[in-house]
Amino acid sequence: MNLFYDPSINELRQLVDSAEKSVNVHNVVVDFDGEVIIDPEMKYKGIDLNRFKFRTQISQAIKGNARSMRALFETLLEAYHRNNHAIELHRLRNAA
Repeated sequence: MNLFYDPSINELRQLVDSAEKSVNVHNVVVDFDGEVIIDPEMKYKGIDLNRFKFRTQISQAIKGNARSMRALFETLLEAYHRNNHAIELHRLRNAA
């Protein structure tokens, strides 16, 4: 999913659905080009999560919670469009 190319909540749902089911908590990152990656450390061994523009964690429970999915989507968009790292994630507390 890329936040630069007409992103949608359905794309985010597909991304979350593609995550490893046996992992309870997933890292979600936004790269500087807008690419959203779930669990990049599983795809790219030894990668430092601090190298991304933004990162957060979600639980498997987010799949069944439309409000949390919407909050995650809005937070990811806000993170991509901002130039600083100061974003409050209070909307996602129930999701993580």
